[in-house]
Amino acid sequence: MSRFVEGSGKHPVALAIVLALAGAAGAAAAEWTLNVYLQEAFPKQTRTNAQIAEINGMFGTDFEDWDDIHNLSLGAQLLRDVSPRWRVGLEADWSRGSISGSAEIETEAGPARLEFEQRYSTFADLLAAAHWRPCRDCRRVEPFVLLGAGVAWEEDRTTLTLRNEYLDEDLRVDHDGFYPVATAGIGIDVPLSARRRTFLQFGTAYFWGRLEDTVPMRGSLAPAAEVVADTDSTGPNYWIGVAWRFGGRR
Repeated sequence: MSRFVEGSGKHPVALAIVLALAGAAGAAAAEWTLNVYLQEAFPKQTRTNAQIAEINGMFGTDFEDWDDIHNLSLGAQLLRDVSPRWRVGLEADWSRGSISGSAEIETEAGPARLEFEQRYSTFADLLAAAHWRPCRDCRRVEPFVLLGAGVAWEEDRTTLTLRNEYLDEDLRVDHDGFYPVATAGIGIDVPLSARRRTFLQFGTAYFWGRLEDTVPMRGSLAPAAEVVADTDSTGPNYWIGVAWRFGGRR
């Protein structure tokens, strides 16, 4: 041992390798948790829903808005134990979806088909996440508090078309960008075996995130050159998933 200490100053590369191996061994000994879940969210989408209401009022239609459908996403967390009460790591969520409708309306050029669609081709986020465990000795269920903050990307397109034998009118709005997001909530892990390596997970949280821009409005049905596009994903959510724990000393 004394020879190694004396010689370590002369061989910094060897010392770095030893320290790296020691760090890797420490990481391998730590307990990791992988959570995979299905989540339903209830975003506010106040301005977007109001714009759909304007279309309904203008054309006498009854198109659905985002309050009328299920907003589902897939998510995963990879967390590492850093203390008896804290796990920290990353969370990623992904979803896509759309609302649409069509109706026959009367126009000066006769009956025409009005079609509406708002499609979110991508919603994805990446957050630094943490679980704080208030009860380390709980066995039947393990409660935790969720905290997270990061960035999201969303891309959506709104289209409106009005067509018959004489009409071919349309409107299109494209909207995309990055925006900051955060979440906080509570959950429980329910062990599925005596080994406590697999858990059923339930949770509920509140999510904050909003992307608001003034973007071009294109097409013959456009009432103006620009419109405020507002993706307000702020709102409550709940999830159900499965958690696996691996590594650590048992």
